[in-house]
Amino acid sequence: MYRHILIVVADHPSSRAAVNEGVRLAQGLGARVLFAHVLHRHVVAVTDMPPVATLAPEEFERESAKLAERVLEAAMASAAEAGVAAAREVVQAANDTDGLCGLTRERGCDLVVVGSEGGNALTRLLTGSVVSGLITRSSVPVLVCHEAREAAAATGNEAAAAPAPIPPVPPFG
Repeated sequence: MYRHILIVVADHPSSRAAVNEGVRLAQGLGARVLFAHVLHRHVVAVTDMPPVATLAPEEFERESAKLAERVLEAAMASAAEAGVAAAREVVQAANDTDGLCGLTRERGCDLVVVGSEGGNALTRLLTGSVVSGLITRSSVPVLVCHEAREAAAATGNEAAAAPAPIPPVPPFG
C-alpha cells in the first residue's frame, strides 16, 4: 500500500485536518511521512491604486519563513506523538502545484494528503487553490481532507465524522 506519504502543511484548519488524517494513515500502515510547506511569494500588485498595507520584500520573506517553521514544527510534533517517522521540507517554487508535484517525484512519495476548505470551483479558481492542481497533475493519488469532518470528530459527533457509505457500483456491460 502506501509507504511514503507527502502531507501538505499550511496555516489553516483544513491543513490541520490533513496532518491528523495523514499521520493516522501513516501510523496504521507503518508508513513514513514528509511534511511540505510552500512558502508564500511576495506579490506586488500593479494597479493605479496605492497599496493599503504592504511589507517590504525582506520582511515578507522573514515572516513567511517563520510561518513555515511554526507549522512544520507542529506537524512534526504530531508525527512524533504518534510514533511516525517524519521529515519536513520547505518548497519554493514559482507555481505551488509544480513545486509539490516535483517534490513528490524527487522524494518517492506514493500518496499526497492535502486539506481543502471546501468552497466552490469559482472560488478555488480565483484564489489559486493548489488542491485542484494536485488532483489533476499529481502522478500519485491525492487524498483531500476537510476540516468539517475533523471538527465533528473532535466534538464526538461520530455520525457527522464518519464518511458516508460508498454505494455499490453496478457492473459495466
